[in-house]
Amino acid sequence: MEQVNHGDIDVTEMSRVEASKESNTSPTDVEEQLQLADGDAVLKCFSPLLYSMKVSGLYFTQASRRIHDASTSISGTTGSKVTRKWNGGRIYAIVIMMVFWLNAGRLFTVFDKADKFGAVLLLKLAVVSGQLFSALQQTACFVACNTRNLDRMFSGATLPKSDVGRYRRLAVIHTIVCWFLLMVQMSILLPWFTMHNMSLDFSMTPLGVHVFVSDHVIMIADVMTTLLLILTEYTYLFSHSVNYMVSSILYDQFRALNKDFHNAIGHSGEFQGRIREFRRRHQKLSQSVQNADQFMMISNVAGFCCQIVNLILILYCTIFFRNETVSKDAISAIMYAVWLASTVFSLTFTACQGIVINHVVCYA
Repeated sequence: MEQVNHGDIDVTEMSRVEASKESNTSPTDVEEQLQLADGDAVLKCFSPLLYSMKVSGLYFTQASRRIHDASTSISGTTGSKVTRKWNGGRIYAIVIMMVFWLNAGRLFTVFDKADKFGAVLLLKLAVVSGQLFSALQQTACFVACNTRNLDRMFSGATLPKSDVGRYRRLAVIHTIVCWFLLMVQMSILLPWFTMHNMSLDFSMTPLGVHVFVSDHVIMIADVMTTLLLILTEYTYLFSHSVNYMVSSILYDQFRALNKDFHNAIGHSGEFQGRIREFRRRHQKLSQSVQNADQFMMISNVAGFCCQIVNLILILYCTIFFRNETVSKDAISAIMYAVWLASTVFSLTFTACQGIVINHVVCYA
């Protein structure tokens, strides 16, 4: 054991080795230091929001069945679980998604050779763009559930048990807020839609516009159009909410990884942690980002393109065609204000969540 004297201080090489060992063992594996919640607990804390999404087919689970494997019966294994491709929730989600896309295709028939540049034509373009956005949101949620990436995001999250309660409260708050906003928007939109349904005859196209039918059929079509309006608002609110939850979980995990990595670096710049553990956590988070990107990319692209088009059209109508839009009556003014506010919120939310995730990933 070599000994070096510096005045009155004796520093041995063995003491330095022991100190380095102690520093390497102090910031050990994060999963050993913190009590992490299991995947089922994280997934269950979002149950209020996910159960509400089932109403409009935005969320479904793929049930599994147990099959017997003769090759493994000798070793004592009774069978294995195989995911069922078809169940009630998946069929219902497919039906709702097809309804959204059929409705988007139906709205393309609103255009006519007699259309001239004006408020009516711009409103037609805005309605078509808005319905395309809703159909793409519904498709993104279907892809998330069909590939099981949404469940993997929640069940595979590495979160402390203390965060589970916070996310449970956040899920309850989001569910209550979404239902409240849906009720408020319907109380504003439905009276306006009922009052202006005759003037906006393109809302039930091609019925009553290209195809003339009886009043009973028009009444049924009016009810179906109202239900589609409610489903559209439902999809808008809850799809944004679940995207926020996914972004929050990714952000918290990357922030925890960055914090643990900086804590593992000593004052003298020496790395005192386990590099394999940090590499494993980073690879797991990178896979989670790839899984989330498979379905969030659809909603984000739709949010940018469709909502920018809607924002331009709504602003143009309210500025240059005020007599036909916001100045028509009080309900119309409120409706256009709500429409503009929801469009700005959706566009801002889509941009912010992309910026936040990109920021925290760049520093990981």
